Amino acid sequence: MPQSAKFITPFAEVALSNITRDYPYAAHHVASSSADIVEPREKNPAFANSFDWHSSVHMHYLLVTLLSTEAAQSAPWRDEAIEALTSHLSTENLTAEAMFLREHPTWERPYGWAWAVELVCALRASNDPQLRDLAPDAEVLAQTVFDLTVAWLPNMPEPVRHGIHPNTAFGLRRILLGARDFGRHDVVDAIAASARRCFADDHAWNFSQERSGQDFLSPGLCEADLMAEVLTADELAVWLPDFLSELAPESPALSPVEVLDPTDGYQSHLYGLGLSVAASIMRLAPRLLQIAEDSGNLDLADRTRGFLTRVDTLMAPGLEASVSDEYMASHWVATFAWEVLELKKD
Repeated sequence: MPQSAKFITPFAEVALSNITRDYPYAAHHVASSSADIVEPREKNPAFANSFDWHSSVHMHYLLVTLLSTEAAQSAPWRDEAIEALTSHLSTENLTAEAMFLREHPTWERPYGWAWAVELVCALRASNDPQLRDLAPDAEVLAQTVFDLTVAWLPNMPEPVRHGIHPNTAFGLRRILLGARDFGRHDVVDAIAASARRCFADDHAWNFSQERSGQDFLSPGLCEADLMAEVLTADELAVWLPDFLSELAPESPALSPVEVLDPTDGYQSHLYGLGLSVAASIMRLAPRLLQIAEDSGNLDLADRTRGFLTRVDTLMAPGLEASVSDEYMASHWVATFAWEVLELKKD
């Protein structure tokens, strides 16, 4: 049995608890007047739960994804989960969410945007007819993100390279994959052009000084993840080994950071850092090994196999935190944990 199977019910219970919990909630809105001081659900009827908008979106995504597993077909939480999802992801609610994004075009950019696209893609791919039936009307959310992305990228002078929500590469990779799924070639082309403009000349990323105390993403590995989707095979065979040339199995970037205060919401990002790094390593390793084989680069092959030995250690703190009683971690970490568990299963 894959390791992921034993987490299906705990993660589903966490996700269901989160998307039905309204408070505490961090609205992250700029108030233009006193008229903007309203209950979160008045502005965001689908995603005013799970602490903040982006966490709510990807907790909905997680629950949709878990409902497609074999274990979920007879799970006692299945009916409640489908009822919550169909209620929250109604046509009326998602139309309102899409309108809010259009009216606030810098809000949740690009992290929340990316998860919104992932959610709609998950509905389209669901094996449950009730969830799949939600997909056509949910497309307004993804199409809104695609339109906003095309409008934004020509005016983006430089990428955001730090390891939290505004990271450009993390969001663009997920939006790119969704745009391919939807056949939005204009979005695919815009993201590819921006990625090349921003990142193609980067080399020998300094992983030894990358981490900060609030990161849940590796800026270097997010960039590598994106460029692996954008560059041709021949281009990637040159760019990727050079870009990762300063990364070694013993690099601090491939070790988890101890969380000293789990109640500190920013510090709890570090649980997600280990998980997201592990996921990037597992996505990039097959490409690196193929490049090593094609080029006869034995050192690259050995280093890549060394990277993979760090995955379990990187994952362990986040897996525990994802189902803990500490809400600052449990309102979001399970999404990242499920992604890495699924990659490990493959």
